[in-house]
Amino acid sequence: MKKLVKIIVSMLCTAVLSVPVFATACVTPSEDNGKPEHIDYASRAKLDLTSDTKKQEVTVKQYVDGDTTHFYPVANSTLQGCNNAADFSAESAPTKGYAKARYISINTPESTGQIEPFGKAASKFTRSKLEGAKSIIIESNDDKWNIDNTGERYTLWVWYMPNGSENKEYRNLNIEILQEGYAFGSGTSDADSRYREDAMAALAQAEAEKLVIYSGEKDPDYYYGGPINIDLKELRFNTAAYEGKKVVVEGTVVANFNNSAYIEMIYDDIEGYEETGLRIGMQVFYAYTTGKVLEILSVGNYVSVVGVVQYSEWSGSYQITDIKPYDRYNPDNANNCKLIETVGLDNAFTVIDPAEFVSKEKKVSVEVTKLNQDNEEYTEVVSMTYKEALLGSSVTVNDVIVYDVYTTIKEDSASKGAMTLYCRAADGTEFTVRTEVLKDADGNLITESAYINKTVSVKGVVEKFDGGYQIKCHRPDYITVQG
Repeated sequence: MKKLVKIIVSMLCTAVLSVPVFATACVTPSEDNGKPEHIDYASRAKLDLTSDTKKQEVTVKQYVDGDTTHFYPVANSTLQGCNNAADFSAESAPTKGYAKARYISINTPESTGQIEPFGKAASKFTRSKLEGAKSIIIESNDDKWNIDNTGERYTLWVWYMPNGSENKEYRNLNIEILQEGYAFGSGTSDADSRYREDAMAALAQAEAEKLVIYSGEKDPDYYYGGPINIDLKELRFNTAAYEGKKVVVEGTVVANFNNSAYIEMIYDDIEGYEETGLRIGMQVFYAYTTGKVLEILSVGNYVSVVGVVQYSEWSGSYQITDIKPYDRYNPDNANNCKLIETVGLDNAFTVIDPAEFVSKEKKVSVEVTKLNQDNEEYTEVVSMTYKEALLGSSVTVNDVIVYDVYTTIKEDSASKGAMTLYCRAADGTEFTVRTEVLKDADGNLITESAYINKTVSVKGVVEKFDGGYQIKCHRPDYITVQG
C-alpha cells in the first residue's frame, strides 16, 4: 500500500512539474504575460486605388468631433485612382462644395452640441492623426458618393498616410478609432460594409482589452458634478477655468440664429463704464434641441441657462453647449433652462465707437475670483481688449459708409447671397459687417446694390472670424440706410 501511494505521489509531482514546461512551450512572444497580441487592424486593411470605389485626396477644412470631419477636395490630385476635384465638387452640391464626412462603421461619444464621457478624447484622437498626416484620402463604400439621412454628410472611409511614414502606406482611420477604443460600432457588421472583417475584429479587440470607452473607468476630462452658479462677467473673464464644466448663468437673449442664442448682461461696475455700462455676452449653442427650450431662449427673455462651457473650433471662441431638453415632468430639474422674465430689447445694442472697437490698445479690466492649488479663493485682475470683451454681445454702429461688398455667389453654398460689408467711419476707421442671407418683406434677396457706397447704421452681434472680430447682422431691419 505504501509503495502504491509513493507511486501515485511520484506521478502527481511529475505532472505538476511538467505543467510550466508545457505552458512555456505554448506561449508565443506575442502572448507574454498572458495578454493576446494587439493587432494593428488599421494597417491590415489595404487601400486599393484601382478599385471601383470613389476616392478623393483631401485636406481638412474643419475638425468637428471624433467621427465627423469636413474636408476640402485637393484640386488636380496627382494620386492615380483619385477623382478629379471638380467632379467631386459637382457631386457634392448638398454639402456645399466640401465633404462633411461621417465616418463609416463607428460612433464616437458626442463632444459638440452634446457632451458625453470620452467625447473630447475621441475628438482629440481623430484630430491628432489627421494633423500629422502627409496625405488624406476619403473613400466611398461602393461605386458612388453616398449621403446619410441628414442630406448633407457623406458616409466615408478615411485613410491617412502618417508624416514620416517609410512604407508610404495609408492607414484606415475608421478602423484605428475602433481598435483604440474611442468608438462604439455603428453598422460595423453590415454585410455590405467594405472593410467589415477588419472593423469587427478591431471592435472586438478594443472590447477585450477594455480600452477607453470599454475600460469601465470614468473619463478624467468629463465633468460629473452638478451645475455651478456663476455670473456672466466672471465666466467671460475666467472662461478657461470653467472649460468642460456645467454652469448656470443668467442673461437676456438678444439674438437667436444658426442654432444659437446670444445672452448678455450689462455691468456698470466696470472701471470706465460706470455711466454707460458695458455689455458682456456669450453664445449658447443649443444645436438641434427642440421643444420648450427654444421657447425659453426667445429673443427678449431674461433667462437662466444651464450648459457646458466648451471651446468651439467652428466659431473660434468659447460657448455654452450641451443644452438639455426641458424636463416638463420635473420643472425643478437642475438641468432645466428657465425663463425668469420677459424684458424686451429696449436696452440692447449699445452704440459703440468703431475706432475703439478695432483698437488693440483699448482694454477692459475686471477683478475675478479664482482658486489656488489648495482650493482657496483669491482675486485677480484680468484684462482683455475692448473688442474681445464685446464678443457675443449686441452692438450698434452709426453713420458708416459701405465702401465695398463681397457676396457669396457659389451655387452650392448655403450662404449664397450672404454679404460682407466693408465699412468706413468718418475718422477713417475700417471694419467689417457680415450678414446672413437677407430678404425683404416680399421674400426677394437683398443684394449689394442696397448698401454699396451708402451711409448705414448697423445692429448686430460681435463674433470672431479668421482670427479677427466682426459684427454679424442676421436681420434686414438691422441695417438702416441713411443715404
